Amino acid sequence: MTRRWIWGLFWGLLSIAAWAQQQTARPVYYIQFKEIVHRASADYLIRAHADALKANAGAFLVLLDTPGGELQATRDITSTLLNSPIPVIVFVYPPGSRAGSAGVFITVSANIAAMAPGTNIGAATPVAGDGQDIPKDLKRKVMNDTIAYAKTIAEQRGRNKDWVVKAVTEAASITDSEALANRVIDVIASSPQDLLVKIDERKVKVAGSKTVTLHTKNAPLQEVPKTWRESLLMFLAHPNVFYILMLLAIYGILGELQNPGATFPGVIGAIALLLALYAASVLPVNALGVALILLAFVLFVAELFTTSHGVLTAGALVSFAIGSIILFQSDSPVFRVSFWLIGSMTVLTGMAFLFVAYSGIRAQFRRKVSGQERLVGMIGRVRSKLDPEGQVFVDGTLWRAIALDPPIEVGEYVVVDRVDGLTLYVRWQPAPAPTPAEKEQTTA
Repeated sequence: MTRRWIWGLFWGLLSIAAWAQQQTARPVYYIQFKEIVHRASADYLIRAHADALKANAGAFLVLLDTPGGELQATRDITSTLLNSPIPVIVFVYPPGSRAGSAGVFITVSANIAAMAPGTNIGAATPVAGDGQDIPKDLKRKVMNDTIAYAKTIAEQRGRNKDWVVKAVTEAASITDSEALANRVIDVIASSPQDLLVKIDERKVKVAGSKTVTLHTKNAPLQEVPKTWRESLLMFLAHPNVFYILMLLAIYGILGELQNPGATFPGVIGAIALLLALYAASVLPVNALGVALILLAFVLFVAELFTTSHGVLTAGALVSFAIGSIILFQSDSPVFRVSFWLIGSMTVLTGMAFLFVAYSGIRAQFRRKVSGQERLVGMIGRVRSKLDPEGQVFVDGTLWRAIALDPPIEVGEYVVVDRVDGLTLYVRWQPAPAPTPAEKEQTTA
């Protein structure tokens, strides 16, 4: 009987302890980082981490899915994770996600690195902003700096620095199981809940070399959502969106200058310009690319007032295309405007200005509808013999006229060739065919 009481008391105390642990487990704050790594997304992650610190969270979890991004923004993120006083977990999730390029450094810098089945990590070789190789001398400097940066992170977190270096130098990429076998990550989990169970009771070192034991098995998950400002900025900070906004701004401003008082083009252009400037504050915009695009529009406008036989238009199209391609300066190919978008906008812009030029040329040959110039081409009738000077009746008025092919008798028809003040210069014209009404009157 005494033994039963002892066992009963033991299990009762164990149950109470487990219940108490469940009730007192600190929440795990998490974010879904499905972004290109740039200034705006880095600010979001850093702000969410700060919120987790203020709430005294048990850990900070990043659900990662990124193609990579800007190296400086990546350094800011990894610095935050490496110096975090609370445990940081990076989980490449859901299945089908990747930790590409900059994502390698973010994953490796976590206290606990995890991947879901069907994910991959790697390809961290730095490249130029247009996706091509960096020039030889500069490449050596950038590569050495990135390798040292990768080694430092891997050594600090006790990961396989040889593979991390290989990801930089050879753009190596591996699956979740290969990453676990190569000590790039610590665990493979099917879901965030599964991950929290698997890492429970693990010990990690946080900032200040302090060892912390994870209590995540029963910890609630608390998402840190984006603010409306962060959501807007991340949308605007996409290279394709910024490119379209910039072109809308230029089109709108040119439209307003071409048609003063139209208002609508000016309003659209001003709004697009402000949004583009907002996005430019977080994107690595190349000033030369912007200048080439602006030069293209200057050349297009110059074509309207200069006879260049298409040379200015051709130069404008080349300038526009090159400026679009090098619009961003970055070490990642994700900061690149879609080539399909560049091609489409180049063609559309060229067609738009060709249409404007065609309309202007056609207007030069259009018959005047006001002033004395409108008389040119009108048919009149001689009232006094032109030999060569006389009088003609044109447009309801009697005019002094000089015949260019005299003599022309009274009653004959003439066509106005040109106007000089109040004198018409005319040529002989066959009598026009009678109208149906005139035919009926003659028959009657």
